[in-house]
Amino acid sequence: MTGRPSRFSLRIRLQIALIAIIVGATLLATWQFSQSSGAYQDAMRQEIRRQAAMVEDIRAVYADEGPQAMRVAAAEARADGLRPIRNEGRLAASEYTLAAQTAFHLPRSARRDHLLGNGAYRYKDLGYDLPQRLADVQQRSPGLYGLTPDAQMRDGDRWAAWGTASAAGGTLAVLVAMCAANVLRPRRWQRTPTASGRRVLRRLEIIPQPATASAGHRRSALFNLLACVLPLLLPLGQILAAGGEQRAQAEAARSAVRLSASIEAHGLRTAFLTEGLRTALAAEAGALARELAVWDTGISPSDARHERVMAAVEGTIAVQIRSIAKYMGRVPVAEDRVDMTTVTALSREPKKLGAARAEQNRQVDLAEQAGRRSLLLSAATAVAVVAQILTVAAFAGGRRRWLWWPAVGVLASTALTAVAFT
Repeated sequence: MTGRPSRFSLRIRLQIALIAIIVGATLLATWQFSQSSGAYQDAMRQEIRRQAAMVEDIRAVYADEGPQAMRVAAAEARADGLRPIRNEGRLAASEYTLAAQTAFHLPRSARRDHLLGNGAYRYKDLGYDLPQRLADVQQRSPGLYGLTPDAQMRDGDRWAAWGTASAAGGTLAVLVAMCAANVLRPRRWQRTPTASGRRVLRRLEIIPQPATASAGHRRSALFNLLACVLPLLLPLGQILAAGGEQRAQAEAARSAVRLSASIEAHGLRTAFLTEGLRTALAAEAGALARELAVWDTGISPSDARHERVMAAVEGTIAVQIRSIAKYMGRVPVAEDRVDMTTVTALSREPKKLGAARAEQNRQVDLAEQAGRRSLLLSAATAVAVVAQILTVAAFAGGRRRWLWWPAVGVLASTALTAVAFT
């Protein structure tokens, strides 16, 4: 019998198999959560690129091209209003010529790819169709507006789900190892060694086995099992917490980017609209001032009549300029072919972003909680490893009294774990 190779007992083979499953599940969960973290980071980068492109295109239309187009539209409205009376007096003639020349020369001095460079965006007597212009500008960057950060987040969630399943499998293997260590096979399942059989190794304990310990050492073996299991179990919880932190951080960053982009986009559009309405208000104030000037300057009756006609026409022009400003500064809709994220950003007022801010704050809180949990579980794992080392030293030295130190470590590790999940 001594010449034949030895073999491990079933209990030892089961320990080896469970250890391999636990280690494999831990490594697999780590890799899967690493993949999910990469997907979350890609989603955040795509969100930043997409929102930056949106804000830049809105700025190009409403801050760069829009004011010049508003000036031309206002000049055209003024020229159209003054045209019927341009031959009734020198003032009307000069004002008409100034407005007509402004409306004529500014578009012709613009580049062909500019809003004013062609007549494609003219809309009746209401100026220029800025939403249509914005849609065409956005179509120049299909790669940016085709980014799908939400799809990347879903991809990360799928990896996280697989990682959670792997961690659950590892946890189940740990629980099976604990149960197996405390159970003996029924006698009818045990094989009686024979003189001609292979020698069976039974005394090796990779995982402490309270079931095979003597009655006087069973409690200490059970404690040793607990000290051994904690370093196997806690890293799985740490992996889950780190994965949750990565997702919450990505969502919080995306929410912050969307909030800032929405506020800036809305500000660019409303700034353009406000400036257009100011132009209309200035024209209205000019008409009123001209009417008052008739009574203050002591001009001839014919000139006074001409001034009053001019004032009435300028009042009508002011109303038209107001209509132009409202049309050009209107909120885009889906029919304008503008990207729907852009439509949402341009239509939401900053004071109505309370729900978005609350969601962003919630994700920040979730990230902080997950980070705190991961840190506490890391500390609990470190303490559990030290406790396991002290337990091995106590058993190797045959000093039962030394077990008080690892007992304190196990209690501290358990307490840290409990705090992590509260």
